[in-house]
Amino acid sequence: MPWTNEEREERLQDILESMKAIFQADPEKAVRSQEFIQTFHSFVADDFRAFLTTKATKAGVKVVEEAKIFGSYKSKDVDVAVVHPTNGPLILVGVRSQMSSVGKNVLTYYQDIVGEAISLQERFPMCTTGYAYLHPLEVVPWQKKDGKWVKAENPNHHRFARMYAAIGDRDDRLYKHQTGSYDHFAYSVVDFQSDPVKLRDDIIKRAVDSLEMSILTFVPRLVETFHSRNLWVQDIFEPTKTEEFPDEDDEEGEEHLDDSLLTSNKD
Repeated sequence: MPWTNEEREERLQDILESMKAIFQADPEKAVRSQEFIQTFHSFVADDFRAFLTTKATKAGVKVVEEAKIFGSYKSKDVDVAVVHPTNGPLILVGVRSQMSSVGKNVLTYYQDIVGEAISLQERFPMCTTGYAYLHPLEVVPWQKKDGKWVKAENPNHHRFARMYAAIGDRDDRLYKHQTGSYDHFAYSVVDFQSDPVKLRDDIIKRAVDSLEMSILTFVPRLVETFHSRNLWVQDIFEPTKTEEFPDEDDEEGEEHLDDSLLTSNKD
């Protein structure tokens, strides 16, 4: 069953506390080994798993982390993918964090994630796509193993929020012909210096008040877009709190939604 809002907040808090512990234990190892960001991957992946129906799971629909997906010109390791065994990817999500040199590298990474969207959307135009990005509220200096120090930094979160909003609102009607913009974007600014760790969605809302960009609503938003884009498909995901889909058509003679995606060929 899908998480309640309270459960999602509690799980996210636990994940962020775990990420803080991983980073404080060995910042360089946390980044190089990808243990830090993979912990964040798991939050997104588990949120999707909670939405999968029992029927979908039995039919082989899976949430795959680090899924190798063919793009338009090369394969791409997609951080979190919801994949059907015969129909391929249903939802594709990229996840990234920057814990140092934010201002120096953010534009390069911005170009990369736009390119990822283009590659995947050219091959799978109906696929729902999203991206989750995490920055620290501030970069606190720490010493690398080579003796050099990571510089202190106060990232320009307002600017970055507007940048990500510009590629996080794919058109609902023209999406088949639009590439380079994600259906939904989650930009998380996290204060790892506070105790407990604090998600600063208030900073994002002040910068972009016209678009929802919280990680707490990220997966439900993607599920809603999948449903609206595939109205004839049923029983892949449970409905979100804001959706009102009947479990079945009760009126006699009413045509049922197509469940062919979940028909198993195994007898």
